[in-house]
Amino acid sequence: MKFSEMVWKKNEELYKKIIDMPFNKELMEGTLNKEKFAYYIEQDSLYLKYYSKVLATISSKINNNADYAFFFLKSSMNAYIVEEEIVHKYFRDTFQLKNTNKITTANLGYTSFLINTAHTEAFEASAASILPCFWIYNEIGKYIKENAKIENNPYKNWIDAYADEEFSKSTENMIKIIDDLYNNASDYVKEKMIIAFDIAFVWEYRFWNDAYNLDDFYNV
Repeated sequence: MKFSEMVWKKNEELYKKIIDMPFNKELMEGTLNKEKFAYYIEQDSLYLKYYSKVLATISSKINNNADYAFFFLKSSMNAYIVEEEIVHKYFRDTFQLKNTNKITTANLGYTSFLINTAHTEAFEASAASILPCFWIYNEIGKYIKENAKIENNPYKNWIDAYADEEFSKSTENMIKIIDDLYNNASDYVKEKMIIAFDIAFVWEYRFWNDAYNLDDFYNV
């Protein structure tokens, strides 16, 4: 069984919980509170800065496959430029969103986990850790687009971005690359890849949940 098939099946129930989260249900209906969406956009902007750095770090560590190294580097640039400057800037300008200068517990934990994995584990494990973000967003985007009330939905541009055919192709390519990395890894690294994917999958759930609940790490 492919790495991707194995880990997705293992986390399928959690993916269903993500679909059923209030954030995604309300976004799909176009009823999501704009303050919560604004907070999510702010948190995602912070996240993407570190996510893009992790992708670049993975690229720098791949010395036996130039195509793979280039793909991770290109993904690093796209993660920040395309999503932050196009998708997020659109909503900040359209909704006149303002930053709170806060960070959620999940955002701090998730980015710390990704950075730590990139610098202390094999690059294959780090590659596995970034896959849930790619994959879940693409699946959620497609699901919401198929089921959402698109007409007059204020979040239509967000839905379109993550259900986009180009983003789907990038996700498919990333899955294929990480499947190949898994096939050529040692048993020890294979186990690390599974663990990294599973942890990142949980962080994805917590990230959206914290944004919806306007969590503040410093509010204890």
